[in-house]
Amino acid sequence: MHRLISSMSPAEKRYYKLHIARYGQEHGNQELLFNAIADMERYDEGALIDRFQGEPFIRHFAITKRRLYEAILHSLEAFHAESSVDARVHRHLHQVEILHQRALYADARKVLQSARRLALQHERQPVLGAVREWERRLMECRNYNGIDETGIDAIAAEDDSARRSQSEVDRLWSIKSKLFLRIYHQGAARESESTAHIQELLSEPLLQDGATLLSARARFLHHHIRAAAAFALGMNHECRTQLIANAALLERERAAFKDEPNLILGVISNLAYVTAQCGHYEAAFALLKRFRSLPSQWGMPENDDLDLKLFATTTSLELSMHLRLGEAAKAVELIPLVERGLRDHAQRLGPVRRAILQYECAYALYCSGQLEKSLRWINELLNATRHDDLSDVSCFTRLMHLLLLYDSGKHELLAYALRNTERFMKLHGRKHRFELRFLRLIAQLTQARGADDARAKLTAFRDDALALLDDPMERGVLDYMDPVAWAESRLTGLPFADCIRERAKRMGRAA
Repeated sequence: MHRLISSMSPAEKRYYKLHIARYGQEHGNQELLFNAIADMERYDEGALIDRFQGEPFIRHFAITKRRLYEAILHSLEAFHAESSVDARVHRHLHQVEILHQRALYADARKVLQSARRLALQHERQPVLGAVREWERRLMECRNYNGIDETGIDAIAAEDDSARRSQSEVDRLWSIKSKLFLRIYHQGAARESESTAHIQELLSEPLLQDGATLLSARARFLHHHIRAAAAFALGMNHECRTQLIANAALLERERAAFKDEPNLILGVISNLAYVTAQCGHYEAAFALLKRFRSLPSQWGMPENDDLDLKLFATTTSLELSMHLRLGEAAKAVELIPLVERGLRDHAQRLGPVRRAILQYECAYALYCSGQLEKSLRWINELLNATRHDDLSDVSCFTRLMHLLLLYDSGKHELLAYALRNTERFMKLHGRKHRFELRFLRLIAQLTQARGADDARAKLTAFRDDALALLDDPMERGVLDYMDPVAWAESRLTGLPFADCIRERAKRMGRAA
């Protein structure tokens, strides 16, 4: 209840009160309870019961709450009756049902034609099935007047085409979900088993070059899957090609995706990120600027969901791009914005997105030389991380913790943290080459026999890291840290951010 009320905009709350104003005493009680819950920062049922002690509705509080919840949903349903294509089509279908019950078949048919046009215009295959079902019922009511066998064959052909179109979408959705399930739980493919699994998913005929697909939705999923798979395989240029294709598709067939602004937001934000990974930094910042203008260009309604999306995506994107360029000061300037956003969106920000933002803030502080502040962010993130979390951000948080302990001279804590991290990696089968090489370096540095020995170990690590990062399966490390720049910083005495900046310039020239 509290979550629902807290999610309502001021306009929705005003509409709810107007919606119930026409009713009697019971709805007056609902308004009292609605206002009391709306004023709560955190839901406290005991406080509500104490406040309304003696009121008749408190004796059946569970029933009162359920009725209030239903009343709010009815109000929101009415408020948003025209807010989406699906809502409008379903409203038309409800009107068709009402007219049909009154035997007003000709009128029902006219409304049904409007529903069909709307569903076809926006490629709403699921609701088109409901439209076709009503068309059949109305034909039966008219004893098939005005239709012949050719017309029935045409309907059957349309049904078959719709089934094939939906079958494509269903098949592609299944492949996409299997792919993202692996990515969300295991990160990018960094071993042969994951690579083989992704390649097997990509062998689907619907994902091949030149595949003829029947709907805009299927074409979107085609490019979406190929982009995500390429990203997971470290093929950033191929990923960028597929994202560019999807951005063009969404602009070209905007009507089919009218009610899904998150799609264009996701594509452009991912495109900006991958463009930066490819070393095209000016183009990446131009895409970030384009991302910020999308809500007005696409007429997106202002709501909490959009606010959350804009905060989480733009902030994380800008942080990651500044960090890749070694612009630590610019990244640190964004930290107050992150802190405010984490507070404002605490209840709705997913754990992975929250962890990434926290990690980026810690890394920004580390790059700027503020080790103690960085360590506080990392410790907070470690405390909130589940022991079975195998995501990339979880694993690199542990590595960053070791780096901070080493660089800040906390060697008495480092040995214990190193053993814990090694145990975690072994227990969960995390055997990627970079992580193993990094852990070996930390162990070697703690046992180094003087500065020359440590320097030799760092030089060997830098050379190994350069070779590793040429492998697409290991290149995802750069999403979280630049180990080569770190080693060069330790070897040359130059600030870490300066070494990142120099490497970014070289990568930009190469791109």
